[in-house]
Amino acid sequence: MRSCRAILLTGAIAGLLLAAPGVRAAESPVDETMRILERWTSAHWGQDCFVWVVHYPEELAGPWVETEAQKAGMTEEARDAYREKFVAELELNRSETFLVSVYSFGPRPVSLAPVSDNIVLLTSSGARVRPTRYDSGLDNPAGGVVQGLVFFPKQPDEDFSLAIRGLGIHEEQLFSFTGGGQPLSMAAAKAEAEPEVVIVDLPRRPAKREPAKPAQAQRRKVEPAPETPLPPPVPREVPPLLMEDSRDMAAFVQSVRERGTPKAAGAPAKGGQKAPVTPAKRQSNVDNAYVSREHVLRQFLGLWAGNQAGEMYGMLSEGSRKVISQENFAREVAKASDFRAGLKGEYRIEWIGEERARVVTDRRLLMFRSLVTRTLGVVREGSSWKVVW
Repeated sequence: MRSCRAILLTGAIAGLLLAAPGVRAAESPVDETMRILERWTSAHWGQDCFVWVVHYPEELAGPWVETEAQKAGMTEEARDAYREKFVAELELNRSETFLVSVYSFGPRPVSLAPVSDNIVLLTSSGARVRPTRYDSGLDNPAGGVVQGLVFFPKQPDEDFSLAIRGLGIHEEQLFSFTGGGQPLSMAAAKAEAEPEVVIVDLPRRPAKREPAKPAQAQRRKVEPAPETPLPPPVPREVPPLLMEDSRDMAAFVQSVRERGTPKAAGAPAKGGQKAPVTPAKRQSNVDNAYVSREHVLRQFLGLWAGNQAGEMYGMLSEGSRKVISQENFAREVAKASDFRAGLKGEYRIEWIGEERARVVTDRRLLMFRSLVTRTLGVVREGSSWKVVW
């Protein structure tokens, strides 16, 4: 009953404020999200690099979740679950979270390693706070764009800056968010001398000279000797090209077979349309002895991106199918919606030994990007590769 009265009272106050003259209407969730992100974004140039930092305050959760809920048409239950996951991933209720992005365009990559020593939080009292944890990818030399989250202990006030070493121009560069005109570097913060006025006497401009006239001497023109035309080169036979990965022997073998077959699988049918690839044909491709482990894994990820849990289950190893039923497998695949959304774009596969692979993709959330990683296994069963769940 008390909560209902509070809701009614809040609604009445909001109505009076909107009706009062000169009171600005409430911001939309998108506008409020952008205002907060603008407030907490700072960027500086370094030596052959550009670095920008975004801080995620706790106040961002409300408008951000509301914006995403309106875009996706979430139910109230789905919105609450999304908010809980968003706050937990960024640790908004117990950490000061920063997204650090480094764009390197020079001949040498930029290195922030170790991040625990080269990125610190400076408080208003002058304390230097080290990060509690960070994305390990930030320790890698930045060739191109490197991004990662850095977490610090929760601070009692918002008057802090981020100090980063190793950017080349200053020993330490400050990324401030309060708008109080803090200096760019620690060296500039210590400089208190008055500016010195320097007067420079420039030399007089030399008198204009007439351009020298070219010599009138006649030079004998030498005609080039006629060249004997060379015979045309003998054309060489171009070997068949592999597909995207030169290690993919299955694609190479298939291309050789198609050149000698009048009607290859997947060839254009009557009317110019390409014949569809049936699930049986796809399964025979998986069971082919020449299909590489990466080809099988990419096909598995393609089915995951298309939310085809049934066909994915058919590609699992015998041991995995004994451990998890098809219904539970489909339920787990549906839960990994962030990873599936990332697979629709770009992803990379990092092999860990012969039978394990780390799949790294990214989840783009309006103004920032976070990496999503999943580790899968592959095992040889007979003459084909199977996926270990």
